[in-house]
Amino acid sequence: MRSLRRLLLVALLLTIGVAAAISTLLSYAASRNEAKELFDAKLAQSARVLQALVGHRLDQMQAQTKAVVVSVPELDIEGDGDDLATDDGHAYETKLAFLVYAENGARLLQSNNAPAEFSKPERPGFARQRLGDTIWRTFALHRAGGRWYLVAERDDIRSELAAEIAVGTALPPLLALPIIAVLIVLVVNRATRFIARVADEVEARPADQLHPIDVKAAPQELTGLIQSINRLFLRVQATLEHEKRFTADAAHELRTPISAIKLHAQNLAEGKDQAARDASSRGLRAGIDRCERLVSQLLELARLERGALKLEAQSLDLGAVIRQVIADLAPEAHRRNIELAFSGDSSCLVSGDPVLLAVLARNLIENAIRHGPAEAAVDIALQRERASVLLLVEDQGPGIDQRQRELVFHRFHREPDATGPGSGIGLSIVRRVAELHKASIELGEGSGGKGLRVQVRFPVAREG
Repeated sequence: MRSLRRLLLVALLLTIGVAAAISTLLSYAASRNEAKELFDAKLAQSARVLQALVGHRLDQMQAQTKAVVVSVPELDIEGDGDDLATDDGHAYETKLAFLVYAENGARLLQSNNAPAEFSKPERPGFARQRLGDTIWRTFALHRAGGRWYLVAERDDIRSELAAEIAVGTALPPLLALPIIAVLIVLVVNRATRFIARVADEVEARPADQLHPIDVKAAPQELTGLIQSINRLFLRVQATLEHEKRFTADAAHELRTPISAIKLHAQNLAEGKDQAARDASSRGLRAGIDRCERLVSQLLELARLERGALKLEAQSLDLGAVIRQVIADLAPEAHRRNIELAFSGDSSCLVSGDPVLLAVLARNLIENAIRHGPAEAAVDIALQRERASVLLLVEDQGPGIDQRQRELVFHRFHREPDATGPGSGIGLSIVRRVAELHKASIELGEGSGGKGLRVQVRFPVAREG
């Protein structure tokens, strides 16, 4: 698992280390360039000084057959510690040489450390010469009379000076790097301490403690994350409370049919005659059917409310779905002598899930069958409108008071004077399926002010 603390420490230390290295390289390059400019200027100046000092005596020296050699003292090149200067001169003098040539190439004047390989310059100005492993930087000055003044300097003087400047520049940051590292560790530890504290606090909480995390002491960068976690806690808490209520309501609703099943089973076992046993058997089957339907509805509602049923939308003919549901419920309607009358426009295409739409239609039609009087009719209609498809289900039952129409969509809600069978969750399922399909649902009075009329309006499926 990646550690944010380790990532910050490594990233910061590497950044500082790389920055220090780049700074050292840039400092070395800049120092070497500055040393080159400075030493080149000194070479040119030395050549001119040499010409000014000895030029008036060169006529006398030209008559000589041997060059005059100016002695350079033998000094300790390493010098005395960091100070390369002595009472006799400077250690770098051994790395400097000068020569004066006549027009014919004869040496008129030279320092005793001037390399024998040097010859009269071919042109004035700066040049570089390699003699073995040593590189010399030279400057030649040509004056009237054909004389050449040559001043030479070993190139390693410049490298040594540039290196010393670079080391002097880079050494303080390098020495400070351990201190900086310690400070970075302290700062990162302090910055991540709040995260560790929140983690410990959440870890120590019992499963039912979902109160929000205090964000007052949180750094600004973590406030958004903690607020998102708090909102997640609220959603989880709401879900848990919802599940608790659902479980309690389901247990309450199941108690009645289970008690009825138990009673009918006892009556069946203790029945004194066949008629009593037949009645108990019919009651037992009815109780089992009711319990089965209730469990099925509970499972459907649970899956819908927690989002376990995913909408597999496709363009389909809603009329075909309704006809299949009517065919499935025909036996139940027949037992109560209820006529299922269907009228529908052709090609009522909607975008939706055929399974969920069948659940919606079955609950609406089944409610109409159960709550309507025997030997009545349930009218089902499907109408194509300009931008929607309208599903109508109308029964001849007692209807729903206008003040109760919103409440019936709540789970397990039943009207106080309800006498028909039911658990009070059918319309909850209908509303949830309608919401998934972006459909609207409306309850109203049936024809002639009797019964209940349910309208579900679906958006028309886009063609193509």
